[in-house]
Amino acid sequence: SKTAMTIQIVQDIQDKWIMKAEGKGAGLFALLVFITLTLAGCGGTNEGTVSLADKSYRVSAIIGPDSDGFDAPDGILWNEGKLYMADEGGPAVRIWSDPKNVKTLSNSGNGIMSPEDLVLDPDGNIFFTDDDAGGVWKIDREGKIALLAGKERGLVSTEGIALAPSGEILVGDGKQHKIFSVRQNGEVSVFLDAGITKPESMVFDEQGNLYIGDNVDQVVYRLSPDKKLTRVIQNRQDFSPESMWYSGGVLYITDSDYGKLLRYDPKNGVKIIASFGGAFRKVCGVTTDDRENIYLSIQTHIDNKIGYIIRLERN
Repeated sequence: SKTAMTIQIVQDIQDKWIMKAEGKGAGLFALLVFITLTLAGCGGTNEGTVSLADKSYRVSAIIGPDSDGFDAPDGILWNEGKLYMADEGGPAVRIWSDPKNVKTLSNSGNGIMSPEDLVLDPDGNIFFTDDDAGGVWKIDREGKIALLAGKERGLVSTEGIALAPSGEILVGDGKQHKIFSVRQNGEVSVFLDAGITKPESMVFDEQGNLYIGDNVDQVVYRLSPDKKLTRVIQNRQDFSPESMWYSGGVLYITDSDYGKLLRYDPKNGVKIIASFGGAFRKVCGVTTDDRENIYLSIQTHIDNKIGYIIRLERN
């Protein structure tokens, strides 16, 4: 069960305490590179650590659990001062601004089971995937939820999702090893049916290239607009891409198996931004705001509905 938490913040270099906060849903703001988290009453003590390899960032906020209006989010998306969440632990889709301003748009009563990832179109419609219920789901601007295309259309276990420049929705199916195209009218066609084992995450860059993260083969692919598929990250030790986000010429990649946040660009290659351990190890979703601050979703324990949002702020 969820309980009150204690967070202690430690300076990495001087190894001395600089802040201690106690309470439910604590949101903390401080310069730091190492965190110790204690959760009482959940079968012992769990510690969560964040180590920053890129010193141009600082951990400026840790949000959750319990009273913050979410459970254990997976995919997240920043838009106009709000976080859109595919809250897998809910299960629910939510819009979060602060603990007092949370809007739940859908839950299990609407038929969703395990929301994975989500995108937002220019008209304000939300589309999301569900690896248990399958299909592509839509929530319109008025909050009406509908299954746009389901298992009967071949979308059995949906994972990554991306909004193409053409307006079609691309969705990866982890059991059929394909990427499908879904139109706004629910029409489904095969977009890519070879080369990808598990399309866990997808995102476009500004040139129209589609990046695809395969966390079974441990590869990040780049698919050009003319559908030329190349491996941009492969044969990397301890690497399993979970979620991806593209902004400012940089591809951000989370790794929930090895507890890492990485960045990639063609000039500099792959660099580690931060490493996570303990209760923070399973880092899932990633997004950035208008100032290029990074937001990460952490799934500590889905069954117990324990998850966090961590913000890395640019120094």
